[in-house]
Amino acid sequence: MIRRIGVISDTHGDRGQMEFALMKMEAEGRLDCLIHCGDVASDAYFIGGNILQVCAVRGNCDGWMSEAPTDMELSIAGIPFFITHGHRYGVKSDTGTLADIAAGRGARICCFGHTHIPHCAYERGVLMLNPGACYGTGNCALILADGRGGFEVRMLTRD
Repeated sequence: MIRRIGVISDTHGDRGQMEFALMKMEAEGRLDCLIHCGDVASDAYFIGGNILQVCAVRGNCDGWMSEAPTDMELSIAGIPFFITHGHRYGVKSDTGTLADIAAGRGARICCFGHTHIPHCAYERGVLMLNPGACYGTGNCALILADGRGGFEVRMLTRD
C-alpha cells in the first residue's frame, strides 16, 4: 500500500496558501502523514486536522515558546527521515553540513526549509528535500512511499 507523505515549510501563518498546498498534495488521495519543516510549526496542526500523523519541527521564527522540537528523526513506511528547519546547519550557504548530519543519523530523506527555495537532490547518499516556502506560493512536496523502502518525490511548486 502506498503511503502519501506531504511536506511543507515556512508557512508563516498564510492559511490560504496552506489550504492550496493541501489541495495539491491530496489531489490524488488523502495524506497519511504531514511533515512541517518549521517557521510557524503550529500551522501544521491547522492544516493537518484529519491527517493520521502530523510531524513538525521548530524554525527560527517559531520562538522558544514553541513545543515543537528543533530536529526530529523518525521512520515512515520503513524510510528513515531526518527533519529540521535548517537554520542551525547553515543551509542558506550550502547543504553539506546538514547532509553529513542526516547521513550520520542513518536518514535516507532529510526534509528541511529556511531558504524558501525548493530543492530536491541527493547529497552524501541522502535525498535532501526542501519544498520551498509555502507562504505566498503554496509550494509543497509529496512523497509516495511503497512500504518496501522505495519512494517517489513530487515537487508541487508554483512555476
